[in-house]
Amino acid sequence: MKESALASSSRLGGAVISDRIVASLLEELRTGRYARADRLPAEVDLAAELGVSRTVIRDALSEMERAGYVERVRGIGTVVNRTVLSLRSRLDQKLEYYPLIRSFGSYPHADGIQVFPIRAGEELAHNLDIEPGDDVICIKKRILADTTPVIYSIDYLPRALFGTRDYTRIDLTGGVFDILERECHQQISSNVAHLKASCGDDAIRSAMRLAPGEAMLLLDEVCFNRLCRPVMRSLSYYTNFFDFSILRKLL
Repeated sequence: MKESALASSSRLGGAVISDRIVASLLEELRTGRYARADRLPAEVDLAAELGVSRTVIRDALSEMERAGYVERVRGIGTVVNRTVLSLRSRLDQKLEYYPLIRSFGSYPHADGIQVFPIRAGEELAHNLDIEPGDDVICIKKRILADTTPVIYSIDYLPRALFGTRDYTRIDLTGGVFDILERECHQQISSNVAHLKASCGDDAIRSAMRLAPGEAMLLLDEVCFNRLCRPVMRSLSYYTNFFDFSILRKLL
């Protein structure tokens, strides 16, 4: 790992350091010095290698174990699960459209972007823990992989997240997780998702160029910040361009 990256992360606090260490170790496991390893070095050796404390290493390995990339086995060490490492699109992890599409070797971009205000109905108000009638910003867009439509997204953000600022002067065309962090200082830490098959309405079907009878996978999510407050309702319609995986840990 580059010293500059470590030095930068050290100023941001322990949680951020461990996040950076996880990212670094995953890169090393996939394409770097541990690309052929079936185990990682001992914690003390990793700490010395990366110039951080054993506590940071322990936190990073715990996160990697929760995600299924490794298993820590007493008397054996930190064992690498290469099948899990090779999975590109996991529904049990945060899905960001652009990196996901790039992992398939395609160029991601959005078009047909619409941003407009609505009033929250009973269901949306319940989802976002706001009052019925409160202002909500709706962002609709079509995501393409090269020239092929692959995702249609509809995101609902409480207007209150933007304070007194005029949201029409804010660039809301990028990734919604980036928008929430950059403009609202909200970091998504978890979500509750419901999966279902959906044909979509006529407008969505036309935008996605679906064949007659072709269905999509609808991911209906409520996203929560680190204080466990809902900050977004998201409807994402995925075409069969994607092949999703779910990791189920049994121990």
